[in-house]
This record gives sequence, C-alpha cells and structure tokens, in this order.
Amino acid sequence: MTDAEFNELVEKVYKFHTKRAPGIPIGVEMVLLAKEKLGDVKKLGAVTETQVCLSDAIQFVTGCTVGNKYLIMNDKIGRYALTLYDRSNGRGIRVFVDMNKIDPAKMPETHKFFLRQRSPEVQNDDAARKASGKIIVDEFMAAGRNIFGWQYVRMKKYDKDPVYPVKICPTCGESFIYSEKDSKNCLYCSRQLDYYVSEQ
Repeated sequence: MTDAEFNELVEKVYKFHTKRAPGIPIGVEMVLLAKEKLGDVKKLGAVTETQVCLSDAIQFVTGCTVGNKYLIMNDKIGRYALTLYDRSNGRGIRVFVDMNKIDPAKMPETHKFFLRQRSPEVQNDDAARKASGKIIVDEFMAAGRNIFGWQYVRMKKYDKDPVYPVKICPTCGESFIYSEKDSKNCLYCSRQLDYYVSEQ
C-alpha cells in the first residue's frame, strides 16, 4: 500500500469514527499488519482488547463488526491490541503497541498518549487536543510499525456464538434473548443490567 493509499484509507476511517483521533492511523496500521501476517482468509474474525479508536479501525478495514458478531469486544482487558483470526480453524495474529519500543525521548507525545499522561489542557481544550493529536500522528508516521509487537496465536473459541432463543419478559412484556433455561425475566427486569431509570 502506498503512502497516498494509506492516507486515503485513514481519512475514510476518520470520517467513520467522526473524530480525527490519533489512535485511528495507528489502529489502521495495526489492522493492515495483522492482515498481512495472517494472509488471505475467507472467514475472518477479530478481537479488540480496547473499545477506543482501534475498534472502529478494525470494523472499517475488515468488515468484522459487533453487529455481525465477527468482532469480539474484550475491551475490559484494556490493552491497545487486536487479534485477527481465521474463523475456520482459530489460527490468528495478535498485534499490540509495544511500550518498550516507544522511546519517550523520540516520541514523547505518543508515549504520554498511551500512558494517558498528556497535559490537562488536552482534556478541555479542542485546540490543545488537535495540536497533541497532530504531534502523535507525526511521531507515529516517522516510526511506523516499529512501535508494534506481534505474535502468532490460536483462538480458544473461534466459532460464532449460537443464535439463542427468545422469551417474553413477564415484567416488561418485551422479548429478550436468553442463554440460561431458567431465565424468567430479561436482565434489566432481573436487575442484573438495569442501566436506566424510566422517567414516565
């Protein structure tokens, strides 16, 4: 892929993501590296270990999404890492940002970015955030893939989740997907996932 093609792809992912976040070009390059190392795969699956920019880069570049269930969100792990794998046999490539390869003297803003130590102005000031983001992208473009580590992996579970049956919740009257036979109520009504309060 030429620099012009890479930049064009990044612009499309920025538009999809709706922000010019510095994690986008880094994420796009991680996905491209994983695809290159994995080789041609007919049934591609993906895992993201974080919910931030990386997940949108994966979705846009691979077509694996949360909605089609080919993107697994292991975002509670919290590492800036992804795995692309063959859904037919579980063979995969994991790509991650290797902090040992980010020299704080040569890439100070990128180093701060991945440690969430950028200046407080970045949190509240759009101009400061954009300036910091531009520095991170410039530092990354100079370093390229040299800040990544990668490894061959074998997925423990690589088939798509089954289509679970549906019940009507006796409390709210809505249909819900259940995986446990003894489920009587949806997870909201059983207070396991009651994430909102009705204002009606």
